[in-house]
Parts: sequence; structure tokens; C-alpha cells
Amino acid sequence: MYAQGMATLTELGNKYKDNESITGFVAGTLADAGRTQAMGGLALGYNTAMSSHLAQLNQGLENLKTGNQLKLMGAEGAITEQLIGAQGAQQRLGIETTGAQQRAGYAEKGKQDRLSLAARGAQNRLDIAATGVEQRAGIRETGAQQRQAIGAQGAQDRLNIGAKGAQDRLNIAATGTEQRANIRESGSEERKNISRRFQEERAMRADARGAIRSLGARFFG
Repeated sequence: MYAQGMATLTELGNKYKDNESITGFVAGTLADAGRTQAMGGLALGYNTAMSSHLAQLNQGLENLKTGNQLKLMGAEGAITEQLIGAQGAQQRLGIETTGAQQRAGYAEKGKQDRLSLAARGAQNRLDIAATGVEQRAGIRETGAQQRQAIGAQGAQDRLNIGAKGAQDRLNIAATGTEQRANIRESGSEERKNISRRFQEERAMRADARGAIRSLGARFFG
């Protein structure tokens, strides 16, 4: 595409070589294209040089990092070997101490378990006796409260029935009053609507007669 464009410009310049405007345009375009190529080549060379330099720097850093890692791994290996030896000695001492403490703990736990079983049995027997006493007292109190509640509920039911009857009668009277008022309002609105429809019909008939007279006058001249 670039070669085709250059060929077109060259052909245009040769064809109109006596025209200063066209030759100046072609020469300027070719000069601008040459400058663009030169700047692109310069930028490409700079980028290539910088990429090579950065690659060398990265390689040096990787080599340095690898050497440091190898040194650290050697030091860690020596430290780990020392720690494993010390850890083994401490683990053996810990196992011996743990065994002695576990045996002493088993003996003490057996003793405490036996004492706890005896105390728990005595407390269970006392709890059973106390529970029976409280249950019987609770049964008697529940019966007394239930009888009192039944009497109070009956009195309240009777009062509620009387109040409900009075409210029902008041509601019936209020409903009748509202219904009669609604019937009167509905009749008034219906009469107004009938009067308005009658007036509209008379106006329509009058308009129709006027239109007929106007058409007749125009027809008979």
C-alpha cells in the first residue's frame, strides 16, 4: 500500500510537472514520508537498544538472585539440621514427662469420679423427693387458679355479650340513617340528571331545526 501510494504521487508529479502547486504538493508529501520513515527507524533503533540493555540487566539480576538463594538454602539446611537434633531431645523429654503426668492424672480422675458418683446419687434422691413435694403443691395451685379463671371468664363473657348487643343495636340504627340519607341524595342527583338531559335534548332539537331552516333558505335562494 505504501509503494502504491508513492507510485501514485510520482505519476501525479510527472504528469503535471509544469504545475508548481502539484509538484510542490508531491515534493512535500514525499519529503514528509521520508522524514516519517527516518524518525520511525530512529525510534525502532532506540527501542531495540533499550530492550537489549534491559534484557542484560534482568539477566544479571536473575543470576544474583539465584546465587543468593543458593547461599540461603545452604544456611537454612544447617540450621534445620541443628533444630531437628534439639527438637528430638526435647520430644523425648516431653514424652517421658507426659507419661508420668498422664498416669498421675488417671489415678486422680478415678478417685474424683467415684466421689462424684456418690455425691450425685445422694443429690438425685434429694431432688426426687423435693420434686414430688413441689409437683403436688403445683397441682393444687393450678386447680385453684383454673377455678378462679373460669369464674372470671364467665363474668367477662356475660358483660361482653351485653356490650355487643348494645353496639349491634346502635350500628343497625346508624346504618338505617345512612341508607335513608343515601337514598335521598341518590334521588336528588337522579332528578338533576333527568332535568339536565331534557335541557340538552331540547337544545339539540332546536339546533337541528335551525340547521334545517338554514339549509332550506340556501336551497330555495
